[in-house]
Amino acid sequence: MRKAFVISIALIAALGCSKEEARQTTETTTRSITENVKDAWDVAVPVRGTDDPAARESQRFDEGWRGLQGFRDTQVAARRTEAAADIRFLPAGKESLKELTPQAMLEAPVVVPLKGDVSGPSVLKTQVYLDRANFSVGAIDGRWGRNTAIALYWYQRSQGIQATEEGALDEQTFRALATSAGNAPALTQHRLTEDDVKGPFQKLPDDVYEKAKLDCLCYESKKEKLAERFHSSMGLLELLNPDVDFEALNAGSTIWAPNVRPAVTSDRPDIARIAISIAGNTFNAFDASGNLIFHAPTTLGSEYDPSPRETLEIVRVAHDPHFHYQPKLFHEVSDDEPEANLNPGPNSPVGIVWIALSKKHFGIHGTSDPESIGYASSHGCVRLTNWDAREVAHRVSPKVKVEFIDTRKKG
Repeated sequence: MRKAFVISIALIAALGCSKEEARQTTETTTRSITENVKDAWDVAVPVRGTDDPAARESQRFDEGWRGLQGFRDTQVAARRTEAAADIRFLPAGKESLKELTPQAMLEAPVVVPLKGDVSGPSVLKTQVYLDRANFSVGAIDGRWGRNTAIALYWYQRSQGIQATEEGALDEQTFRALATSAGNAPALTQHRLTEDDVKGPFQKLPDDVYEKAKLDCLCYESKKEKLAERFHSSMGLLELLNPDVDFEALNAGSTIWAPNVRPAVTSDRPDIARIAISIAGNTFNAFDASGNLIFHAPTTLGSEYDPSPRETLEIVRVAHDPHFHYQPKLFHEVSDDEPEANLNPGPNSPVGIVWIALSKKHFGIHGTSDPESIGYASSHGCVRLTNWDAREVAHRVSPKVKVEFIDTRKKG
């Protein structure tokens, strides 16, 4: 495993406590980090815009990405998989996840074609199988949306499957997906381990200077930690386990959860090139032969616009990065405001991983808000869910090319 580097990252946040108190708090932290960490470097994260749930919802069914050049130009080596058998399909019908037991969800037939504002067992199975095939949809929630549609599009291209005219899921694609996922059940009964329920857990303040006083930007609850463990929204976990008090769970307890791909926990650098569609909110990784081997939704700044076809390189990877708030780097905040240093944790604004790029103040990183990924513009850097960022960190190495495409809106 790579040596974990401590890095400094700047972010604009609410300034809630007095300047003098903040200076006294942060000066000690800054000295401690600087004195004890020799291999540290400053990275300023360009921040543009804020997350807006209403905007996220409006973007869920936006299909403007289909006309982007990057979705037409990229060549993917065709590979066909054998079709899975013993799957029941229905030609049409309405579905819902509500009032269904997990077992009933597993036994439900697959409704095709599948597209639009729909949710149900068919969508849930599709999202889990895409995740297991290394085509991440971000946070699995059982509801169709742009992340699922784009992941399906790239999966079809990687397998040489002709996409349906309107991008709907069809029987051929679902059978191939099931095979790619090892014909595994989409849901699993998981017996919790000590690590699954291990804390600490605490409510995090909004103020950056209050956060600077904390030892860790840790998970706020067991439910939040388990949702990330199973690549899902907290709402889906609640729906799958309606009678469970998540905060009372202990090692040995059993819950229902999406049967997602195993976590990558050691280095296996097989990614040779990365292509990021800014307008399409898409992260694609290719091996040395040009095969698409990993896909994920991403979120970039709404105003960040690199030069057309700009190509950068990965410089280094930092696991569990520190976070350096520097007001002087941003015109939106007075230079007189004090700096602050935040300790690592999954709820850090850059999540659990920072992958530094060759352009100053720019990188690929995790997030404290996985359900926003792919739908809402926010930070200027390349944001992934924590689980996707961690996997990428273990599968890349320095000098890997990172190409930015679709740098402007369609047309």
